[in-house]
Amino acid sequence: MDVRYDLGDDHRLVGTLCPDMKLTLERPDLDVVTAVTRSADLLREGRGLLLDLVDRAEARDAAAAWTGRVDTVTARTDRVDVDALLIRPDGCVAWALPTGQDLDATTLVRALGPWFGQPV
Repeated sequence: MDVRYDLGDDHRLVGTLCPDMKLTLERPDLDVVTAVTRSADLLREGRGLLLDLVDRAEARDAAAAWTGRVDTVTARTDRVDVDALLIRPDGCVAWALPTGQDLDATTLVRALGPWFGQPV
């Protein structure tokens, strides 16, 4: 569990397995405002996951062209060291946006390309 792959990013979570976090999902459905789950549950479909932990619309927008291959989920958690994570289907963190940092969309796009192909 302590393996770290060099994926070209120095954030401490990138290249590690995503920690299993308790999440409160934000849902657009008015009947179901929130639901509680774990991050591992969101990977069961075998797809990539962009986990937006503080409602960073610019991160979701940057990944929109990969919607067919990457699920985007906005959720709340008690982690305070990261605003968003791109997680490969195997659970490895491919990209992380540190708390409060401005998004450089090119870094997210560079992380999406090798794992999920060209945007559509």
